[in-house]
Amino acid sequence: MKNHLTGLLCAVLLLTACSGGGKGRLTVTVQGLPDDSLICSWFTPATIRERGDMTTFLVGGTRNGGDVDFSIDIPDDGHLYKIFLAPQSFRGDGPRQNIELFLLPGEGTHVRAVYEPKNRTIDYSLDGSPDQQRWMEQKKTVEPLQLRLDMLSTIAMMISPERRNPDDSIYKQIGQLTDSILQFKAAYIGAHPADPVSGFFLATLNDGRTADSLYRLLDESVRQGPLKEWLDLQNEMTGRMLTAEEARKTVVAGAAAPDFTLPDTEGKDFTLSSLYGKGKYTVLDFWGTWCGWCMKGMPAMKEAYGKYKASVEFVGVDCGDTEEDWKQTVASQGLPWINVRAAEDDIPVRFGLEAYPTKMVIDPQGVIVARYTGEDPAFYATLDSLVNKR
Repeated sequence: MKNHLTGLLCAVLLLTACSGGGKGRLTVTVQGLPDDSLICSWFTPATIRERGDMTTFLVGGTRNGGDVDFSIDIPDDGHLYKIFLAPQSFRGDGPRQNIELFLLPGEGTHVRAVYEPKNRTIDYSLDGSPDQQRWMEQKKTVEPLQLRLDMLSTIAMMISPERRNPDDSIYKQIGQLTDSILQFKAAYIGAHPADPVSGFFLATLNDGRTADSLYRLLDESVRQGPLKEWLDLQNEMTGRMLTAEEARKTVVAGAAAPDFTLPDTEGKDFTLSSLYGKGKYTVLDFWGTWCGWCMKGMPAMKEAYGKYKASVEFVGVDCGDTEEDWKQTVASQGLPWINVRAAEDDIPVRFGLEAYPTKMVIDPQGVIVARYTGEDPAFYATLDSLVNKR
């Protein structure tokens, strides 16, 4: 499923009306900024549930000596907004750090930041609710670890799947940093179950199993407090993750593939089991337009389709996209096989997906022959073997 917490992935829209004046709910002053623009992104639990992108735009500022002042009109509609701020140069040679904060309903907040060009970092403080101020101060304890983790994770994402080795130094460092950050947040939550700051930390936790156990420790006042909608969303996502973990134990080679019925690009229902009993193997390709390796693998998939379509049915199952994005990509990429869309997360969960792309080979009777996570050359070798031995 689509991960909305891993970076600024949306196209930048210029909204000049958001600049200057100090009239917005969120105001920002940055000292030493190399430009007069700020990237702002926000989203809510509703955005994630609707599979929408975070709203991202460029804010123009007003220079005042060594400072640049920004005013941002965040909607005040009863939702708790999660916000990322970064200088425009974040996308080039600027700082690799962004400012993460929550904006409570009815709250006005001022962020004061200092850009350090030598280290390309941002030191910042926040004038907002007392709880949020305390969270920001606690958060700075692990921020250096998070910056290092983000950098290494970006590098790891650029490594092609067939070259990834969990024993490599970069992956060991990622694991160690992840554990250190998790331990700090878990220790704070365990020691302060009635502190709203624990709710902030839990809402930024990426380990579902740990989040589940820590949520049970939280005082009811925190569970039902201002962060309720984010904590509820995390509970939903944790539940899906745990269910998917169980599915990975059963949806394996030798087991019957779970059946499903999903709409194709013409709106007609397609049922997976309708392909069984006709002498052909079936390939399921779980993918999304937002998944870089999914899109990089499409040329190889089209080549495989051309070679094997007489003996193999190909079914692309889009996950995590809007209907419009899915249909546009199927058309622009010229994907000639059966294409369906999983509008909700129940299909990825039932198949136990943990990453994208995931490909499954199913025999003519509906039994799973093999499953591959990532763009794995072994998938194509398996197709070769199955087709050529017939």
